[in-house]
Amino acid sequence: MQYFDTLPKIINIDSTGNSKVMTNLLARASVIPQMLKDPLLYYSYDIQEGDTPEIIAHKYYGDSYRYWIVLFANELLDPQWDWPMTYKMFEQYLADKYPSTNIYSEIEYYEKVITQYDVDTQTTTVNRVRIDENTYNLLPVTQTTTYNLPTGPVTITTERNAVSIYDYELNQNESKRNIKILNSNYVNLMETQLKKLMV
Repeated sequence: MQYFDTLPKIINIDSTGNSKVMTNLLARASVIPQMLKDPLLYYSYDIQEGDTPEIIAHKYYGDSYRYWIVLFANELLDPQWDWPMTYKMFEQYLADKYPSTNIYSEIEYYEKVITQYDVDTQTTTVNRVRIDENTYNLLPVTQTTTYNLPTGPVTITTERNAVSIYDYELNQNESKRNIKILNSNYVNLMETQLKKLMV
């Protein structure tokens, strides 16, 4: 099934009074957010270099026209900008956006990174807080403190970090890499439900 075939039709009357049947491109449906967390329905996938929605749809559903399911399941509206760029595209994007800037040394922002390690539960929590340049300069490069709590020791490490334009843009691109893939057992049901919603 092709996505645009599911969209409802509308009658449009032009300025001369002629009517024409058109596809309503503004019709939308979305996945219930709680469903995206269901491990029986979806599983996590990291987009590989060169992957496209069509390639992933062919790989997992045996039909490249089911690319819309990959986009729909992740609520991606713009496959050009909501999808991670390939290395070559990324390099070209940077060259076009920052033609006369040294993106490797120019700072995009400063941050304080607070890492907390709980020995009892063996869990690590990382918080990143944006700070200004003056605050950054006043912070030590790294500082570690251990607190003895009733449940056991907790170690907190504070570091300062200057994020270059390149690192910022790279992080933005990489943040789009992890997506959810709908279990292939539910693809036919998804198509059926979408057709009903779009009537």
